Amino acid sequence: MNDWNLNKIVELMHECGRIAMHFYDDPPLEEKSDNSIVTAADKAVEQRLAQEFDRPAEGAYLIGEETIDTHGEDYIRRALQGNCWVVDPIDGTAPYAQQVPVWGISIGFMRNGYIAEGGVYFPVTGELMITDGPDAWLYRGNERTPFPFKAAALNGSVSLALSQRITRRGRVELTNHLMVFDCVVGVFLRILKGKMLGYICNAKLWDLAGCLPLAERAGFVCKNYDGTYLTCDAAASFQLTGPAETRWQLLKTTVIAAGEERADYIIKGSTPAEGMQS
Repeated sequence: MNDWNLNKIVELMHECGRIAMHFYDDPPLEEKSDNSIVTAADKAVEQRLAQEFDRPAEGAYLIGEETIDTHGEDYIRRALQGNCWVVDPIDGTAPYAQQVPVWGISIGFMRNGYIAEGGVYFPVTGELMITDGPDAWLYRGNERTPFPFKAAALNGSVSLALSQRITRRGRVELTNHLMVFDCVVGVFLRILKGKMLGYICNAKLWDLAGCLPLAERAGFVCKNYDGTYLTCDAAASFQLTGPAETRWQLLKTTVIAAGEERADYIIKGSTPAEGMQS
């Protein structure tokens, strides 16, 4: 598959959700070199996505969390210059392994290095959020409705979500209740629903590729601490070259919120992780 087809992507996401749920009760897992874990579901879902997306002869390339290290630099260069699928087979592997239902399956689609389309599926709740050109849709089972989240008013919560790196190395002086999420897509769902004030985020390309087009369509702000903005231009937003430990990460810590006022409030009351301040 070398272009975004809404019906095919929805069908594929549901199929991958069934694969993930097959392992959910007791997923076999391994520990990776960075002390994170990978489960049988991560591998099985990415393998299924690779069958559709990793087709260089057809002009389609795949950047996936679990398989990117198997590709050489020439493949990556062509992927960033052409049609490229960016996938996180299970975003929130640790919550998945502990049966905490905030994890999801994330697919983004890049054209010439720009994240043009994206979608996220939550198999436990059956919610699927996905873009299609200028539009976005919310699926619940077989029911499809126009994307209802448009920089919604806060719905009874002023909690602030933090990424792992911010928790370990940053500083937050705000009085808001703080929640640490090991899952980008789960935070996005809650921000889009107005259930969280915002998110201080350090993440990698595959964590955000499915989410950023949704945030763009909904009119949310992704603002960096230096006053610039996180956009869907991958080269301007992510470290696409360099050593393995920093490659694919955001170039700058960003705050994601429903509007400038909320983003500025969070930025003024917090300090990002060392080395990620601008």
